[in-house]
Amino acid sequence: MIRSLARVGVATLALVGPLAVVGAAESAGPAGAAGASGPACTFNGSALPIVTGAAAGERVVVSCTGLPPLHPYLMMETSLLLGIDPKAAPLLSGSIVSVKGLLSLLAALPEINPAALTFPTSDLFGDLDFTYTLPSSLALDPNAVCPPTTTQINTGLIGCALATIDLTSFKPLGAGSAVIQYTGDPLFPPNPTLALSTPNATVGEAVTVADRPGATTYWWLSTLAALESLLGGGAAPPPTITVTLTKAATLTKPASSVTAPNAITVSPAVYNNPVLTPPKISGSFTVPAKATGERTVTVTYMSQLLGFDLANSATAPLRVRR
Repeated sequence: MIRSLARVGVATLALVGPLAVVGAAESAGPAGAAGASGPACTFNGSALPIVTGAAAGERVVVSCTGLPPLHPYLMMETSLLLGIDPKAAPLLSGSIVSVKGLLSLLAALPEINPAALTFPTSDLFGDLDFTYTLPSSLALDPNAVCPPTTTQINTGLIGCALATIDLTSFKPLGAGSAVIQYTGDPLFPPNPTLALSTPNATVGEAVTVADRPGATTYWWLSTLAALESLLGGGAAPPPTITVTLTKAATLTKPASSVTAPNAITVSPAVYNNPVLTPPKISGSFTVPAKATGERTVTVTYMSQLLGFDLANSATAPLRVRR
């Protein structure tokens, strides 16, 4: 159900179209071209797994090749809350073994809209040409809305998913999944925030990091990375977290930065109906010896999605004494 999600990261979770958007997200460019193999699908004629500027009632043309002939599939639009709900793990991990088990699980997940389910079949040549109409009805869970709420977008749920499940293996078909980005929604969420345990520190001191109190924007890239790993059926590359302490330029000296060792982690968003827990940064960094004076601390979280490097970053001031 969404290797494409990460594709969101590129197209941006498939939303990750212009990955080069900086500010809300920073792109370091492609880390390498990914070779295509096996099934391949287009959405409204585009190989990018994203439908932008969507609206309820819109028709999405899905065309796939390289599938088994006369093979049954389930296609549905769903809130990305489904991807971070622990109860949906059997659906996304492919651990279901029967149609009965699948239908039972679908009925037990309130994020799924029964009116959004369709059952296309590939033809004799392994091709699937299907027009999916985005539903105007909603799921039983009032939080599982399409388009997503601002809070959901800020946690990394940057659209809704058009997901395809193989009804023989009961596993998600990554190539047949895409992100639906709705008209008026941002391509990338706003930047996260950063709070330090102290505004003043000494060399060698451990400084704890956290989100600012009352924050409404979050480290959303961690959610995208988790979705790619879960929906893509494999472990995502571990993120890279760096901490730099920068001294501003003066009339006589240029700006200078020092990298600090850190033990920082960022947990992705989790949904336990009806509670959406946003991403959370935690841990600490150690103030390096050369980082004295007035400094700006920058924490950068970088993760690779579909061969591209995306980054979240946030800053906070720190005065360092020896």
